[in-house]
Amino acid sequence: MSAVVLALHGLLVDGTTATIEPVLAGLLVADEPRLVLDVSQVTVCDTTGAALLVNVAGMARDRGGELRLAAPSPAIRSWLHVAAGMSGIAAFASVEGALDADPRDLLGTAAQPLAACVDDPPARAFPHRRPRWRVNPSGRARPPRGPASPRR
Repeated sequence: MSAVVLALHGLLVDGTTATIEPVLAGLLVADEPRLVLDVSQVTVCDTTGAALLVNVAGMARDRGGELRLAAPSPAIRSWLHVAAGMSGIAAFASVEGALDADPRDLLGTAAQPLAACVDDPPARAFPHRRPRWRVNPSGRARPPRGPASPRR
């Protein structure tokens, strides 16, 4: 079965998804729709954009088809393992790989790992400083400090 290829570019954010959603929904009216989105030129993607991709993938699956992402930009790659439902969307390194569903072109394999954005520990601005708030590991209540009590 043939697939429809649509290239998205620019912003995939709250203000733009309302114009893109009807176009994508119109492409999914056929039985067993195959939709390949070339997202290589998407510069910014927020939670609304990621939710749109998840919803479109769900609509395609409901009709017996599927959504594939081709050449995801860094803005899209950052959502692939973070947003709920994005892990169910196949992402390929190229449009040709997405059209052919070539497993060698599939992202997330050992040959082409996805960028790890969640597993990286957060960078601390001042690693030599101690945390400001102390934790009381014993769980015992500390006596209240009055205005004249010395600091410990």
